[in-house]
Amino acid sequence: MAPASQKPDVERITNRYIQAWEIFGEDRFSTDDLEKELLRKKDPEDVPDSNKIYQDLYRTTMLGLVKWFGEGTYQVAISPKAGESDWDNLVTNQIDWVQSEVNNRIEERREDQAEEKKDDPDGPEIIEYNGKNYLSAFVGPQSDIDGQARYYQAALKPSAHDGVVLRAYQDVADSAEKLSKEITDDDEISNTVCVYRFEVSDMKMEETDDDMEYRIYLGETKLL
Repeated sequence: MAPASQKPDVERITNRYIQAWEIFGEDRFSTDDLEKELLRKKDPEDVPDSNKIYQDLYRTTMLGLVKWFGEGTYQVAISPKAGESDWDNLVTNQIDWVQSEVNNRIEERREDQAEEKKDDPDGPEIIEYNGKNYLSAFVGPQSDIDGQARYYQAALKPSAHDGVVLRAYQDVADSAEKLSKEITDDDEISNTVCVYRFEVSDMKMEETDDDMEYRIYLGETKLL
């Protein structure tokens, strides 16, 4: 069974949030302020330095538990004993903010991709599928992983492409499927010049102007 998803160091950073509330309540404070107060109340061996406290507070701001005002100044955003409706509002606002930021990054990426395509109209063909852009790669009966790898290394741009789509006519669909298994095998692709790694996102038979085309969408998973 796969391990359950974890929230790294959540116990430590939520404890840091509670400490800040117990010491400062709704007042603003700095990392140095919190370090000094903890040194007064605890064994110095148990108190992290201000840099580690800063890292913890930075992460609590991403959870919405603490507000950051710049220049190392913070304020607890909500009392640990706040009512359920207050916690619901905080969580909802935080989710809305994260979703808005993600949507902004997606839109910025689309604009960048559109600019790149406009600047290089004669570049490799891009196939859009399910809101993602795939570098087009035609597959024939003699296509092999080394040739594909050299092409990806030269043409694939993570800023413009979400992966590669293998395209083959019906009579060589088996060759395309066999090739996709080699490309998505990390051991196989690591023996080529390609620094990208892939996984199969989808397989589909598409009708084109003059024939049926078998397409295998390979999403890029990481860059070594």
